[in-house]
Amino acid sequence: MRRREFILCAVGALGISARKIEADHHVVSADPLVVAFDLGSLEGRYTRVEDFYVRNHYEIPAIAGPCSLRIEGEVERPQNLTLGDLRRLTGHKIGALLECAGDPVRAVSLVSDGVWQGWPLSDIVSLARPRGSGAYLQCFGRDGFARSLALNDALNGGLLVTALNDRPLTRNHGSPWRVLFPGWYGMNSVKWVERIVVAPAPLPPVGNTYLELRKGPGGSIEKRPLPRIQVKSIITNPQNNSVLHRGRALVRGLAWSGAGAISSAEVSSDAGASWIPAMLDRSSSHYDWTLWRATVELNRAGVIELVCRAVDEKGNAQPARRDPQRIDLYAYNVYDRVRCVVV
Repeated sequence: MRRREFILCAVGALGISARKIEADHHVVSADPLVVAFDLGSLEGRYTRVEDFYVRNHYEIPAIAGPCSLRIEGEVERPQNLTLGDLRRLTGHKIGALLECAGDPVRAVSLVSDGVWQGWPLSDIVSLARPRGSGAYLQCFGRDGFARSLALNDALNGGLLVTALNDRPLTRNHGSPWRVLFPGWYGMNSVKWVERIVVAPAPLPPVGNTYLELRKGPGGSIEKRPLPRIQVKSIITNPQNNSVLHRGRALVRGLAWSGAGAISSAEVSSDAGASWIPAMLDRSSSHYDWTLWRATVELNRAGVIELVCRAVDEKGNAQPARRDPQRIDLYAYNVYDRVRCVVV
């Protein structure tokens, strides 16, 4: 069976319309559903809803009866909010990418960018009047998945979203609503959220999942929470193993960071021995990815290695190599390298 036929069968069994498969989807897992997005198929700035990557942790929950959102915990006035209640609040729209914490450095990735619409979590949570003892926001999804984030981080730009790219959220993306924390890795943006708890402490970790692990003294392992989305750049064109002709060649790619806008991107056509600056096409939202392009001179035939790197406005630079003390695979953001043949 050819790959596309397999993909059509897999997504059909999962209830996704085959007519909506436009780009080259990559089904990583069917249960739970994980679908990567081919960044090289991007047209424009934002990822089509049909192409937006999917990273589920459990089975997609069934929607039974009217939905409501419970706000409780360290609050003076617990709330049970309906869609009608939420519509009384002032809506907000923002462009922001979402990236899985385990996303590799390659063009077929668990990352996408879109325009999200909903209501600020600061406005929603304030309805319940949080007490001073509340330091974390714990979010519980209908599928059984839960995450927590420091209250200040969660309320500084966090949204309860109901639409993506001006369309209601689909089931795969958390319908009827999910939380979104721009600048933070995707596992924090819990789908199908049904309960938010203002708590004095974070949820305990589940094993070593979504933790930064480092070698400590005496063979010990140090654990700490993952940071914001790390600065990263990817070459989207040409693709790995492409055949290029001598002369000028256009290299395109994407760069992003959870800490701020991309300030520079550079490209090398000699495996990092020399670099040229790329032209940047930034968005008005620093949570969006930046499109970049550069023209390189290919004067010799043979195998070459194209490399890219980026720096954000806070000075965070993409590293050439992984920290050797790290033993986890989260927040992986080393230089992207693409090998091509010049003829």
